[in-house]
Amino acid sequence: MKKLTQHLLAVLSIAAIAMSLSNCTKHNGVLDLTKTDSTQNIILQGDTLMALHVTSGPTLNPIGGAAWNGNLESIWDQATKLTVHAVVPDLGNNTFEGYLGNATDVTLRAMYDASNLYLLAEWNCESNPPVSSPWYFNPTTHKWAQMGAAPVWDLNGVELSPPFVQDQFAIMFNVNNSCYGFNSQSCYAACHVNTPVQKLDTVTGTISTVRVSGGVMYTNGPNEKLDAWRCRMVQVLNTNQGNDVYLDWGNGAINTNEVHNDAKLAPTDGGVSNKQSLTITGLTTKENVPMWIRTNGTYINGAIMVVDTTNGSCVYVCAVDSMGVLSYSATRGGAVIGTIDPSVGTSYKTIGTGASMTLGSSCVPGSIVGVYTGSQGDVTANAFFTGTGYKLLMKRALHTADVLNQDVDFSSLEDQPFGIGVMFNRADNEHAIVAGLRLHFLQ
Repeated sequence: MKKLTQHLLAVLSIAAIAMSLSNCTKHNGVLDLTKTDSTQNIILQGDTLMALHVTSGPTLNPIGGAAWNGNLESIWDQATKLTVHAVVPDLGNNTFEGYLGNATDVTLRAMYDASNLYLLAEWNCESNPPVSSPWYFNPTTHKWAQMGAAPVWDLNGVELSPPFVQDQFAIMFNVNNSCYGFNSQSCYAACHVNTPVQKLDTVTGTISTVRVSGGVMYTNGPNEKLDAWRCRMVQVLNTNQGNDVYLDWGNGAINTNEVHNDAKLAPTDGGVSNKQSLTITGLTTKENVPMWIRTNGTYINGAIMVVDTTNGSCVYVCAVDSMGVLSYSATRGGAVIGTIDPSVGTSYKTIGTGASMTLGSSCVPGSIVGVYTGSQGDVTANAFFTGTGYKLLMKRALHTADVLNQDVDFSSLEDQPFGIGVMFNRADNEHAIVAGLRLHFLQ
Protein backbone atom coordinates (compact mmCIF):
# COMPACT_ATOMS: atom_id res chain seq x y z
CA MET A 1 0.00 0.00 0.00
CA LYS A 2 1.26 3.52 -0.69
CA LYS A 3 2.34 5.55 2.28
CA LEU A 4 -0.81 6.38 4.20
CA THR A 5 0.18 9.98 4.88
CA GLN A 6 0.90 10.66 1.22
CA HIS A 7 -2.32 9.00 0.25
CA LEU A 8 -4.45 11.04 2.63
CA LEU A 9 -2.77 14.30 1.68
CA ALA A 10 -3.31 13.61 -2.01
CA VAL A 11 -6.97 12.71 -1.54
CA LEU A 12 -7.64 15.71 0.70
CA SER A 13 -5.90 18.02 -1.77
CA ILE A 14 -7.95 16.72 -4.65
CA ALA A 15 -11.15 16.90 -2.65
CA ALA A 16 -10.48 20.49 -1.66
CA ILE A 17 -10.04 21.48 -5.29
CA ALA A 18 -12.81 19.47 -6.88
CA MET A 19 -15.20 19.51 -3.88
CA SER A 20 -16.20 15.97 -4.75
CA LEU A 21 -14.13 13.47 -6.65
CA SER A 22 -15.37 13.21 -10.19
CA ASN A 23 -12.36 11.46 -11.62
CA CYS A 24 -10.51 8.18 -11.51
CA THR A 25 -9.60 7.51 -7.91
CA LYS A 26 -7.95 5.11 -5.49
CA HIS A 27 -9.65 1.94 -4.24
CA ASN A 28 -11.60 3.82 -1.61
CA GLY A 29 -12.53 6.84 -3.76
CA VAL A 30 -16.11 8.01 -3.66
CA LEU A 31 -16.76 7.83 -7.42
CA ASP A 32 -19.43 5.29 -8.32
CA LEU A 33 -18.15 3.66 -11.48
CA THR A 34 -20.98 1.14 -11.74
CA LYS A 35 -23.23 3.55 -13.61
CA THR A 36 -23.21 6.50 -15.97
CA ASP A 37 -23.38 9.85 -14.20
CA SER A 38 -24.05 12.78 -16.51
CA THR A 39 -22.61 15.20 -13.96
CA GLN A 40 -19.28 13.38 -14.18
CA ASN A 41 -19.38 12.88 -17.95
CA ILE A 42 -17.97 9.38 -17.45
CA ILE A 43 -19.24 6.40 -19.39
CA LEU A 44 -19.06 2.78 -18.29
CA GLN A 45 -20.95 0.96 -20.99
CA GLY A 46 -20.61 -2.61 -19.82
CA ASP A 47 -20.60 -3.86 -23.40
CA THR A 48 -19.06 -7.09 -24.68
CA LEU A 49 -16.89 -7.44 -27.76
CA MET A 50 -17.34 -10.87 -29.33
CA ALA A 51 -14.15 -12.34 -30.78
CA LEU A 52 -14.95 -14.62 -33.72
CA HIS A 53 -13.05 -17.94 -33.88
CA VAL A 54 -11.51 -18.42 -37.34
CA THR A 55 -9.18 -21.02 -38.80
CA SER A 56 -6.86 -18.40 -40.21
CA GLY A 57 -7.03 -14.73 -39.25
CA PRO A 58 -6.79 -11.69 -41.52
CA THR A 59 -3.50 -10.58 -43.04
CA LEU A 60 -1.79 -7.45 -41.76
CA ASN A 61 1.02 -5.64 -43.49
CA PRO A 62 4.12 -6.78 -41.57
CA ILE A 63 6.19 -4.68 -39.20
CA GLY A 64 8.49 -2.43 -41.20
CA GLY A 65 6.62 -3.25 -44.42
CA ALA A 66 4.58 -1.21 -46.84
CA ALA A 67 1.82 1.10 -45.64
CA TRP A 68 -1.71 -0.32 -45.48
CA ASN A 69 -4.19 0.85 -48.14
CA GLY A 70 -7.18 0.65 -45.81
CA ASN A 71 -8.92 -2.24 -47.58
CA LEU A 72 -10.55 -4.72 -45.21
CA GLU A 73 -10.60 -8.41 -46.03
CA SER A 74 -14.08 -9.91 -46.36
CA ILE A 75 -13.48 -12.06 -43.28
CA TRP A 76 -14.13 -8.96 -41.15
CA ASP A 77 -17.75 -9.01 -42.36
CA GLN A 78 -18.27 -12.14 -40.26
CA ALA A 79 -17.23 -10.42 -37.00
CA THR A 80 -19.88 -8.77 -34.86
CA LYS A 81 -19.54 -4.99 -34.53
CA LEU A 82 -19.61 -3.26 -31.16
CA THR A 83 -20.07 0.51 -31.30
CA VAL A 84 -19.30 2.54 -28.19
CA HIS A 85 -19.28 6.27 -27.50
CA ALA A 86 -15.92 7.64 -26.31
CA VAL A 87 -16.00 10.97 -24.46
CA VAL A 88 -13.31 13.10 -22.82
CA PRO A 89 -14.42 13.09 -19.16
CA ASP A 90 -14.39 15.96 -16.70
CA LEU A 91 -11.84 14.98 -14.07
CA GLY A 92 -12.79 17.93 -11.93
CA ASN A 93 -9.46 19.76 -11.82
CA ASN A 94 -8.97 21.21 -15.32
CA THR A 95 -6.76 18.30 -16.35
CA PHE A 96 -8.59 17.92 -19.67
CA GLU A 97 -9.53 21.58 -19.96
CA GLY A 98 -10.33 22.60 -23.52
CA TYR A 99 -11.27 19.08 -24.58
CA LEU A 100 -14.21 18.23 -22.30
CA GLY A 101 -16.95 16.57 -24.29
CA ASN A 102 -14.65 15.83 -27.25
CA ALA A 103 -16.37 12.66 -28.41
CA THR A 104 -16.59 10.09 -31.16
CA ASP A 105 -18.22 6.73 -31.76
CA VAL A 106 -15.75 3.86 -31.95
CA THR A 107 -16.68 0.64 -33.74
CA LEU A 108 -14.77 -2.44 -32.62
CA ARG A 109 -14.48 -5.92 -34.10
CA ALA A 110 -12.38 -8.90 -32.99
CA MET A 111 -11.38 -12.37 -34.08
CA TYR A 112 -8.80 -14.98 -33.15
CA ASP A 113 -7.18 -18.09 -34.52
CA ALA A 114 -4.92 -20.68 -32.89
CA SER A 115 -2.06 -18.20 -32.52
CA ASN A 116 -3.23 -14.59 -32.57
CA LEU A 117 -5.86 -12.07 -31.52
CA TYR A 118 -6.95 -9.53 -34.14
CA LEU A 119 -8.71 -6.26 -33.36
CA LEU A 120 -10.23 -3.65 -35.67
CA ALA A 121 -11.12 -0.17 -34.43
CA GLU A 122 -12.77 2.56 -36.52
CA TRP A 123 -13.61 6.12 -35.50
CA ASN A 124 -14.25 9.52 -37.01
CA CYS A 125 -12.13 12.60 -36.38
CA GLU A 126 -11.00 15.77 -38.05
CA SER A 127 -8.11 15.67 -40.49
CA ASN A 128 -4.95 15.88 -38.44
CA PRO A 129 -1.69 15.18 -40.29
CA PRO A 130 0.60 13.08 -38.09
CA VAL A 131 3.03 15.29 -36.21
CA SER A 132 5.10 14.85 -33.08
CA SER A 133 6.46 18.01 -31.40
CA PRO A 134 7.64 19.52 -34.73
CA TRP A 135 10.39 22.10 -35.05
CA TYR A 136 9.62 25.58 -36.37
CA PHE A 137 11.52 28.86 -36.73
CA ASN A 138 10.51 31.93 -34.74
CA PRO A 139 11.32 35.00 -36.88
CA THR A 140 10.98 37.32 -33.87
CA THR A 141 13.57 35.59 -31.68
CA HIS A 142 15.54 34.11 -34.63
CA LYS A 143 15.52 30.78 -32.79
CA TRP A 144 14.28 27.28 -33.47
CA ALA A 145 11.66 25.85 -31.11
CA GLN A 146 9.37 22.85 -30.82
CA MET A 147 5.61 22.82 -30.65
CA GLY A 148 4.36 21.08 -27.54
CA ALA A 149 1.84 18.34 -26.90
CA ALA A 150 -0.42 20.67 -24.93
CA PRO A 151 -2.03 24.00 -25.77
CA VAL A 152 -0.33 27.16 -24.52
CA TRP A 153 -2.58 29.49 -22.53
CA ASP A 154 -2.01 32.96 -21.17
CA LEU A 155 -2.93 33.85 -17.60
CA ASN A 156 -6.42 34.83 -18.74
CA GLY A 157 -7.12 31.43 -20.27
CA VAL A 158 -6.74 32.58 -23.87
CA GLU A 159 -5.23 29.91 -26.12
CA LEU A 160 -2.03 31.27 -27.65
CA SER A 161 -1.24 28.19 -29.71
CA PRO A 162 -2.77 24.73 -30.13
CA PRO A 163 -0.96 21.46 -29.50
CA PHE A 164 0.72 19.72 -32.40
CA VAL A 165 0.42 16.04 -31.60
CA GLN A 166 -0.36 12.81 -33.38
CA ASP A 167 -3.68 10.98 -33.10
CA GLN A 168 -3.52 7.89 -30.92
CA PHE A 169 -5.55 4.86 -29.84
CA ALA A 170 -4.92 2.84 -26.69
CA ILE A 171 -6.39 -0.36 -25.28
CA MET A 172 -5.73 -1.69 -21.78
CA PHE A 173 -6.02 -5.16 -20.20
CA ASN A 174 -5.56 -6.64 -16.71
CA VAL A 175 -2.43 -8.82 -16.37
CA ASN A 176 -3.27 -12.06 -14.51
CA ASN A 177 -6.33 -10.39 -12.99
CA SER A 178 -3.88 -8.56 -10.70
CA CYS A 179 -5.27 -5.03 -10.67
CA TYR A 180 -7.88 -4.41 -8.03
CA GLY A 181 -11.03 -2.85 -9.45
CA PHE A 182 -10.05 -3.21 -13.10
CA ASN A 183 -12.69 -5.84 -13.85
CA SER A 184 -15.40 -3.28 -13.11
CA GLN A 185 -13.59 0.02 -13.66
CA SER A 186 -11.12 -0.71 -16.47
CA CYS A 187 -8.62 2.13 -16.91
CA TYR A 188 -10.29 4.17 -14.16
CA ALA A 189 -8.71 1.75 -11.69
CA ALA A 190 -5.28 3.04 -12.69
CA CYS A 191 -5.52 6.67 -13.78
CA HIS A 192 -5.19 9.28 -11.08
CA VAL A 193 -5.81 12.97 -11.06
CA ASN A 194 -2.87 15.37 -11.09
CA THR A 195 -3.69 18.47 -9.05
CA PRO A 196 -3.48 21.90 -10.73
CA VAL A 197 -0.26 23.86 -10.38
CA GLN A 198 -0.20 27.49 -9.28
CA LYS A 199 1.87 29.93 -11.31
CA LEU A 200 3.21 33.27 -10.15
CA ASP A 201 3.15 36.22 -12.54
CA THR A 202 6.44 37.87 -11.61
CA VAL A 203 5.41 41.16 -13.23
CA THR A 204 2.16 41.71 -11.36
CA GLY A 205 2.85 39.50 -8.37
CA THR A 206 -0.42 37.62 -8.82
CA ILE A 207 -0.82 33.88 -8.53
CA SER A 208 -2.92 31.93 -11.01
CA THR A 209 -3.82 28.28 -11.48
CA VAL A 210 -2.17 26.59 -14.43
CA ARG A 211 -4.11 24.01 -16.37
CA VAL A 212 -2.43 20.62 -16.11
CA SER A 213 -2.36 18.53 -19.26
CA GLY A 214 -2.93 14.87 -18.64
CA GLY A 215 -2.36 13.49 -15.19
CA VAL A 216 -0.49 10.39 -14.22
CA MET A 217 -1.21 6.68 -14.31
CA TYR A 218 -0.11 3.94 -11.94
CA THR A 219 -1.59 0.92 -10.24
CA ASN A 220 -2.36 0.84 -6.55
CA GLY A 221 -0.24 -2.02 -5.21
CA PRO A 222 3.11 -3.75 -5.75
CA ASN A 223 1.51 -6.81 -7.36
CA GLU A 224 -0.83 -4.93 -9.70
CA LYS A 225 0.07 -4.69 -13.38
CA LEU A 226 -1.76 -3.68 -16.55
CA ASP A 227 -0.97 -4.36 -20.21
CA ALA A 228 -1.60 -1.53 -22.70
CA TRP A 229 -1.13 -1.19 -26.45
CA ARG A 230 -0.63 2.43 -27.47
CA CYS A 231 -0.91 3.08 -31.18
CA ARG A 232 0.70 6.42 -31.99
CA MET A 233 -0.15 7.19 -35.60
CA VAL A 234 3.31 8.44 -36.60
CA GLN A 235 4.70 5.08 -35.50
CA VAL A 236 1.86 2.99 -36.92
CA LEU A 237 1.75 4.69 -40.31
CA ASN A 238 5.52 4.39 -40.74
CA THR A 239 6.40 1.04 -39.13
CA ASN A 240 3.09 -0.88 -38.80
CA GLN A 241 3.54 -1.14 -35.04
CA GLY A 242 1.82 -0.26 -31.82
CA ASN A 243 3.81 0.37 -28.64
CA ASP A 244 3.40 -2.49 -26.15
CA VAL A 245 3.63 -0.96 -22.66
CA TYR A 246 2.71 -1.89 -19.11
CA LEU A 247 1.67 -0.04 -15.97
CA ASP A 248 2.75 -0.85 -12.44
CA TRP A 249 2.93 0.90 -9.10
CA GLY A 250 6.60 1.85 -9.38
CA ASN A 251 8.07 2.73 -6.01
CA GLY A 252 4.74 3.69 -4.51
CA ALA A 253 5.14 7.44 -4.88
CA ILE A 254 2.08 9.62 -5.37
CA ASN A 255 1.65 11.46 -8.70
CA THR A 256 4.36 9.65 -10.63
CA ASN A 257 3.83 8.25 -14.10
CA GLU A 258 4.38 4.49 -14.12
CA VAL A 259 3.74 3.68 -17.78
CA HIS A 260 6.75 1.75 -19.06
CA ASN A 261 7.80 0.24 -22.38
CA ASP A 262 7.90 -3.53 -22.43
CA ALA A 263 11.34 -5.11 -22.59
CA LYS A 264 13.27 -4.12 -25.72
CA LEU A 265 16.63 -5.03 -27.20
CA ALA A 266 18.23 -1.56 -27.07
CA PRO A 267 17.41 1.79 -25.42
CA THR A 268 17.03 3.49 -28.82
CA ASP A 269 14.60 0.92 -30.24
CA GLY A 270 11.52 2.68 -31.61
CA GLY A 271 13.50 5.81 -32.41
CA VAL A 272 15.08 8.78 -30.69
CA SER A 273 14.53 12.50 -30.27
CA ASN A 274 15.51 14.66 -33.23
CA LYS A 275 17.07 17.27 -30.96
CA GLN A 276 20.54 18.56 -30.21
CA SER A 277 22.14 21.59 -28.58
CA LEU A 278 24.74 23.51 -30.62
CA THR A 279 26.91 26.48 -29.70
CA ILE A 280 25.80 29.45 -31.79
CA THR A 281 28.50 30.34 -34.31
CA GLY A 282 30.74 33.11 -32.92
CA LEU A 283 29.11 33.00 -29.48
CA THR A 284 29.41 30.92 -26.32
CA THR A 285 25.69 30.34 -25.82
CA LYS A 286 23.86 27.29 -27.11
CA GLU A 287 20.62 26.77 -28.98
CA ASN A 288 18.43 23.70 -29.45
CA VAL A 289 17.97 22.74 -33.10
CA PRO A 290 17.03 19.62 -35.09
CA MET A 291 19.71 16.99 -35.68
CA TRP A 292 18.51 15.68 -39.04
CA ILE A 293 16.55 17.46 -41.74
CA ARG A 294 15.41 16.95 -45.32
CA THR A 295 16.60 19.74 -47.59
CA ASN A 296 13.45 19.43 -49.73
CA GLY A 297 11.26 19.88 -46.63
CA THR A 298 9.08 16.86 -47.42
CA TYR A 299 8.32 14.30 -44.69
CA ILE A 300 6.18 11.23 -45.36
CA ASN A 301 3.61 10.74 -42.59
CA GLY A 302 5.37 13.34 -40.48
CA ALA A 303 8.46 11.25 -39.84
CA ILE A 304 12.17 10.95 -40.25
CA MET A 305 13.07 7.26 -40.17
CA VAL A 306 16.26 5.89 -38.64
CA VAL A 307 17.28 4.60 -42.06
CA ASP A 308 16.93 8.14 -43.46
CA THR A 309 19.91 9.19 -41.34
CA THR A 310 22.19 6.68 -43.07
CA ASN A 311 20.95 6.41 -46.66
CA GLY A 312 21.41 10.03 -47.70
CA SER A 313 17.73 11.01 -47.46
CA CYS A 314 18.51 13.46 -44.65
CA VAL A 315 21.42 15.76 -43.88
CA TYR A 316 22.99 16.43 -40.49
CA VAL A 317 22.71 19.88 -38.91
CA CYS A 318 26.21 20.79 -37.77
CA ALA A 319 25.98 24.52 -37.01
CA VAL A 320 23.56 27.37 -36.31
CA ASP A 321 24.20 31.13 -36.40
CA SER A 322 22.59 33.93 -34.42
CA MET A 323 19.91 34.43 -37.09
CA GLY A 324 18.89 30.75 -37.02
CA VAL A 325 20.57 29.81 -40.31
CA LEU A 326 21.50 26.11 -40.25
CA SER A 327 24.63 24.63 -41.79
CA TYR A 328 24.52 20.96 -42.70
CA SER A 329 26.78 18.11 -43.74
CA ALA A 330 26.02 14.88 -45.57
CA THR A 331 26.91 12.80 -42.51
CA ARG A 332 27.55 13.36 -38.84
CA GLY A 333 31.05 14.80 -38.55
CA GLY A 334 31.29 15.56 -42.27
CA ALA A 335 32.19 18.80 -44.03
CA VAL A 336 29.61 21.56 -44.49
CA ILE A 337 27.88 21.20 -47.85
CA GLY A 338 25.02 23.70 -47.58
CA THR A 339 22.83 26.00 -45.48
CA ILE A 340 19.14 26.54 -44.78
CA ASP A 341 17.85 30.04 -44.11
CA PRO A 342 14.48 29.57 -42.35
CA SER A 343 13.67 33.28 -42.53
CA VAL A 344 12.94 33.02 -46.25
CA GLY A 345 9.25 32.43 -46.93
CA THR A 346 6.90 30.74 -44.46
CA SER A 347 7.71 27.05 -44.89
CA TYR A 348 9.63 26.80 -41.59
CA LYS A 349 7.37 29.16 -39.61
CA THR A 350 4.01 29.02 -37.92
CA ILE A 351 1.10 30.51 -39.84
CA GLY A 352 -1.72 32.37 -38.11
CA THR A 353 -2.31 32.79 -34.37
CA GLY A 354 -4.26 31.29 -31.52
CA ALA A 355 -6.23 28.07 -31.86
CA SER A 356 -6.19 28.27 -35.68
CA MET A 357 -2.39 28.33 -35.93
CA THR A 358 -0.89 25.97 -38.51
CA LEU A 359 2.63 24.93 -39.48
CA GLY A 360 4.61 25.77 -42.57
CA SER A 361 5.07 22.95 -45.06
CA SER A 362 8.73 22.27 -44.17
CA CYS A 363 8.58 22.20 -40.37
CA VAL A 364 10.81 19.40 -39.11
CA PRO A 365 9.67 16.26 -37.22
CA GLY A 366 10.61 16.27 -33.56
CA SER A 367 11.50 12.60 -33.45
CA ILE A 368 13.29 9.96 -35.49
CA VAL A 369 11.18 6.84 -35.88
CA GLY A 370 12.50 3.28 -35.70
CA VAL A 371 11.11 -0.22 -35.31
CA TYR A 372 10.24 -1.48 -31.82
CA THR A 373 12.02 -4.70 -30.89
CA GLY A 374 11.67 -7.28 -28.16
CA SER A 375 8.43 -7.44 -26.19
CA GLN A 376 7.82 -3.75 -26.89
CA GLY A 377 7.27 -4.75 -30.53
CA ASP A 378 4.69 -7.48 -29.89
CA VAL A 379 1.80 -5.53 -31.44
CA THR A 380 1.52 -5.33 -35.21
CA ALA A 381 -0.72 -2.41 -36.19
CA ASN A 382 -1.89 -1.04 -39.54
CA ALA A 383 -3.61 2.36 -39.83
CA PHE A 384 -5.32 4.28 -42.60
CA PHE A 385 -6.86 7.74 -42.55
CA THR A 386 -10.04 7.69 -44.65
CA GLY A 387 -10.42 11.46 -44.89
CA THR A 388 -13.03 11.47 -42.12
CA GLY A 389 -11.40 9.18 -39.58
CA TYR A 390 -9.17 6.20 -38.93
CA LYS A 391 -9.22 2.47 -39.49
CA LEU A 392 -6.81 0.65 -37.18
CA LEU A 393 -5.91 -3.04 -37.29
CA MET A 394 -4.07 -4.66 -34.39
CA LYS A 395 -2.59 -8.13 -34.05
CA ARG A 396 -0.86 -9.78 -31.13
CA ALA A 397 -0.04 -13.37 -30.17
CA LEU A 398 -2.50 -14.94 -27.76
CA HIS A 399 0.51 -15.92 -25.66
CA THR A 400 3.72 -13.92 -26.08
CA ALA A 401 7.30 -14.81 -25.16
CA ASP A 402 7.10 -12.33 -22.27
CA VAL A 403 8.71 -13.68 -19.07
CA LEU A 404 8.49 -10.43 -17.07
CA ASN A 405 4.73 -10.50 -16.49
CA GLN A 406 4.15 -7.48 -18.73
CA ASP A 407 1.64 -8.99 -21.19
CA VAL A 408 -1.87 -10.32 -20.73
CA ASP A 409 -2.20 -14.01 -21.69
CA PHE A 410 -5.26 -14.67 -23.88
CA SER A 411 -4.54 -18.36 -24.50
CA SER A 412 -7.03 -19.55 -21.86
CA LEU A 413 -9.77 -17.87 -23.93
CA GLU A 414 -11.31 -16.54 -20.73
CA ASP A 415 -13.23 -13.25 -20.83
CA GLN A 416 -10.96 -10.21 -20.55
CA PRO A 417 -12.15 -6.83 -19.21
CA PHE A 418 -10.69 -3.86 -21.07
CA GLY A 419 -10.98 -0.14 -21.70
CA ILE A 420 -10.04 2.11 -24.60
CA GLY A 421 -8.74 5.64 -25.00
CA VAL A 422 -8.89 7.71 -28.20
CA MET A 423 -6.74 10.80 -28.72
CA PHE A 424 -7.89 12.93 -31.65
CA ASN A 425 -8.63 16.51 -32.76
CA ARG A 426 -5.24 17.65 -31.41
CA ALA A 427 -5.70 15.95 -28.05
CA ASP A 428 -2.80 14.08 -26.44
CA ASN A 429 -3.32 12.93 -22.87
CA GLU A 430 -6.76 14.57 -23.01
CA HIS A 431 -8.24 11.34 -24.31
CA ALA A 432 -11.80 10.20 -24.86
CA ILE A 433 -12.43 7.13 -22.74
CA VAL A 434 -14.70 4.09 -22.73
CA ALA A 435 -14.31 1.82 -19.72
CA GLY A 436 -16.17 -1.27 -18.50
CA LEU A 437 -15.81 -3.27 -21.73
CA ARG A 438 -15.30 -7.02 -21.98
CA LEU A 439 -13.70 -9.24 -24.60
CA HIS A 440 -15.42 -12.63 -25.04
CA PHE A 441 -13.92 -15.42 -27.13
CA LEU A 442 -16.60 -17.30 -29.09
CA GLN A 443 -15.76 -21.01 -29.17
